[in-house]
Formats: sequence, structure tokens, C-alpha cells
Amino acid sequence: MSEREYDRIPYTMQVEFRTASSFLVAYSVNLSRGGIFLETESDLPTGGLLALDLVVPGVGLLNLVGIVAWRRAQESPDGPPGLGIEFQDVAPLGSAIDTLVSSFHGVHILLLSGDRQDRTTLARSIKSIISTAEILQAADAATAQSLLTSNIDLAVVDADFDLEAAVQTLQAAGQLVPRVPTVAITSNPKAREHARAAGADELASNPPPFGELQVVLVRALSKPMSVRSTATA
Repeated sequence: MSEREYDRIPYTMQVEFRTASSFLVAYSVNLSRGGIFLETESDLPTGGLLALDLVVPGVGLLNLVGIVAWRRAQESPDGPPGLGIEFQDVAPLGSAIDTLVSSFHGVHILLLSGDRQDRTTLARSIKSIISTAEILQAADAATAQSLLTSNIDLAVVDADFDLEAAVQTLQAAGQLVPRVPTVAITSNPKAREHARAAGADELASNPPPFGELQVVLVRALSKPMSVRSTATA
């Protein structure tokens, strides 16, 4: 498709990924299959054609064309509101993936839990889901915050053992630029409320069943940093 034809597409959506790792996780889960789910309140019509501009650290801007295949209007058991986009051509992704994979050094995950056994069990579960994960373990808030930098791809916190430490770590993750996505592990309703208020992107029960942990880890890791849509015609 020529640039002139691309510019005439009625909608444009710009999707910015926080890290190359985030984009690679999104690619392995969705993009390689010819589509992507974007969490957004944008009310684009099903069947609508859109220009999709992906901003990816390490490769820059990738221009794709897609169709709105389905919509989820509101929060549901299936997930947050958003759009399911079906790509017309995934060829532009090929060289970008090759470039990123050649310099990929794994996913860096911070794990906070004051209980040593729970921390070890969680670390093993995370590693079994994301084999490339390098897991930095912390038993308290001070250690967690000393390890929490913009190089971390995801922070997983156990809110049941020490809620105050969990909240402090969630807030610290949210204050980084760009912010670090987070998963809070808890089965306490009050702790869930506090974790969500502190900025947790995902919540999982404690201990999390394997399938549930897999869903929240992948969803938090692959979620773009920002999604913006505009009408162009």
C-alpha cells in the first residue's frame, strides 16, 4: 500500500510499547498470528479499516494496516474493554523481529514476597511460563525498591504477606518513567482494593493457579504503554 493510500484510511491508531521485550511478548502471543488486542475506550466500528502505527524501542515506527474484527465494549470476565485488530499484512514485522531477537537478553521480572517458600514457588512458576525470565527476588520493600529500575519489565508482588510493602512497591513502579507494569498476588478482598488503588495492572489469586498466572503475566508484559486513536477522514 502506498503512503498516499495509507493516509486515506479513515482511522489511525498509534500503539507505543514500553520496551522491546514487551513488543516481543505481544508478538509471540498475538502479532505472529495476524492480529492484536488493544485495550482502549476508542469506539471504532467493527469492520472499519485503520492504519496501525507501532512505536517499538530499538526499531522505531512500524506501519501496518488492519481491520477492527471485534469489540469488547466494557470490562467483562474475558478481560478489559478494547478492540481486536486483524492485520492485512504482517510482512513489515519480519525484519523488526529479526533485529530485536538478535539483541534480546530475556525478560527481567522483580518478585516481592516476604515468605521464602512462596517466593521460591512463584519464581519457579514464572520461569515455567516465561523461560527467558531473569527473576530478581526481594523479601522486603526496601530491597524491592533498590532493584526496581526502568530496566525491569514487570514487577510481581505478594500483597498478602505484607500489604504495606506491596503498596509501596506498586507505587514506586508507577512513578518510574516509563512506569513498570505490575501484578499483585492476593486473595484478600481488602488487599485487592488497596493493590488496585496503588496502581496494580493485574490481580491474581494467592496462590495463583498456573493458567491464571500465565494470563496475567502475559497480559501485563505485552500491554502497550499507550494506545491513541484518531479519525483521519
